[in-house]
Amino acid sequence: MKYLFTSLFCLFISISLIGQNKISINENKVIHLISKKKITYLQVGNPDLVLAEVVSEHPNMARIKAVKAYEGESSIALVTGGKLYSISLIYGESKETSFQLNSFKAMKADLYQGSLMTQETLKKTCRYILSQKKKHIRKRKSQKDGILLSLQNIYLFDDALFFELEIENTTNMAYDVEGFKWWIDDQKRLKATNTQEYQIHPKFQYDELKRIPAQSKAREIFVLPKFTITDKRILRIELLEKALGNTGRKLSIELKNKHILRAKSL
Repeated sequence: MKYLFTSLFCLFISISLIGQNKISINENKVIHLISKKKITYLQVGNPDLVLAEVVSEHPNMARIKAVKAYEGESSIALVTGGKLYSISLIYGESKETSFQLNSFKAMKADLYQGSLMTQETLKKTCRYILSQKKKHIRKRKSQKDGILLSLQNIYLFDDALFFELEIENTTNMAYDVEGFKWWIDDQKRLKATNTQEYQIHPKFQYDELKRIPAQSKAREIFVLPKFTITDKRILRIELLEKALGNTGRKLSIELKNKHILRAKSL
């Protein structure tokens, strides 16, 4: 009876802490945080008190434990699926050894605030850019098995950045587009306790390309609110092919802050 009461009490405490975005940790037990999608950012409040890392074999899972007993609170912040989870970590016993991240409160992980111009203005500006023939960004390209991805231009208009990409298919087979992904990443990876990779999401895509026919070229424009990055970070643009399993070709372009600052005003 005493054991049952103790178990129920620990379970009650665990559920209560989840509602407050709190977890109990200690140095004798590893706690796992599980997400439905890849965890793209992880940061602990005090690495001298808490060990935390994304599990390399399962990037949708993070593991944490205390380094030693401590008073007060530490914290962990994670970004996954476009949501930011901020969880307080208190030292103590926990009945649970794993938690689903979606059981905690989250906020939208949007690096930018504000709004862009109207849809009609966006489309009109994109059409104007596509009517231009000049290219002012050089040597930002990636090639793999007959597919060439290149950055043609970056424009600045009304506090928005317009990224013009060109995809060339030199093969005799159509290239089916799974999608584009945009990341802000460190040029040099830090230790495992801090995964410094952010996925960002363009606010507008002009053509929404789904297929590049054989022996052809296509241009696409993505629009994001204006931003810069530190010299220690890069902007990575990925093109993913729709294919069976993970067999599709992936091409990526990396940009430094100096490339973004070369945006041409419209």
